[in-house]
Amino acid sequence: MQPVTHQPPNVSVRRVRFIYALIAVVMGIFLVRAFYLQIIRHDFYRKAALADQLKQQEIPAERGIILAHSGDKTVPIVLNQKLYTIFVDPTMVKTNDVDRDAAMLASVLGGEVNSYAKAMRTPDTSYVEVYKRVESDKKDSIMKHKYQGIGQKEMTYRIYPNGSLASQVLGFVNADGHGVYGLEQALDTKLRGTAGQLKAVTDINGVPLAANTDNIQIAPQAGDDLVLTVDMPMQQQLEHILQEGLKKAKSDSGSAVILEANTGAVKAMANWPTYDPSTYGTVENSADFEDPAVSSPLEVGSVMKPLTTAA
Repeated sequence: MQPVTHQPPNVSVRRVRFIYALIAVVMGIFLVRAFYLQIIRHDFYRKAALADQLKQQEIPAERGIILAHSGDKTVPIVLNQKLYTIFVDPTMVKTNDVDRDAAMLASVLGGEVNSYAKAMRTPDTSYVEVYKRVESDKKDSIMKHKYQGIGQKEMTYRIYPNGSLASQVLGFVNADGHGVYGLEQALDTKLRGTAGQLKAVTDINGVPLAANTDNIQIAPQAGDDLVLTVDMPMQQQLEHILQEGLKKAKSDSGSAVILEANTGAVKAMANWPTYDPSTYGTVENSADFEDPAVSSPLEVGSVMKPLTTAA
């Protein structure tokens, strides 16, 4: 048997003190690091987190409507209609659900199942539009399934209930929401209004956290309504008279304007050929968009003779 050796008490005390000191140093490092991250670099890491969670969206403003006179009344001749755009987020659609989701969209919206499936498999994007101008009932039929990765966005579209009537005077609004030709372009700034902004902190699925204090919303300002001096019954009659006159003259184009003698107000302005602003995408000749009554000046010629005589 070997004798048992005992360490001196001061050696054990030093060892315990060393361990305590080491623990204190480690804890100190953690505390300093935590203070640095949570206090000194707080704003930096907060902004970095919000960069991934904060989604900014533009809230489109309601475009002003256009009205015209009809006897003693004013009637709307250009209106807004709320429809919906259906989109998919390929990053959120599960691979096993693609065929099911695509079949559902095809059954409601029509079209090929493969095209919807292809959109859901689009790489390197989180937003793909699959269908525009969807009515409210079809939108509800899609959203009731609550399939992950399929969403809807409300959009406002311009409608022209009178078809081609005064089309060159009015112009139209393109797919980007900008007025093109006619009054839609000339007064686009007033009609368009001011878009609002929504910055919302979202969860992992992109759903805004409504109660979060970081959410910022600026309400949109609707555009101004516009009342024309045009008289609709007079406009209809002038367009009819113009077309009949061109047939008799065997002419392909022409313009006519009715002005109020005392004020110079335009009561009717007709052109031929014309187009329907609701289906402007089908027009083959872009010259049909222009208003020759104001954009194609002609030499006065013999018209000056009766005017000179009258003077």
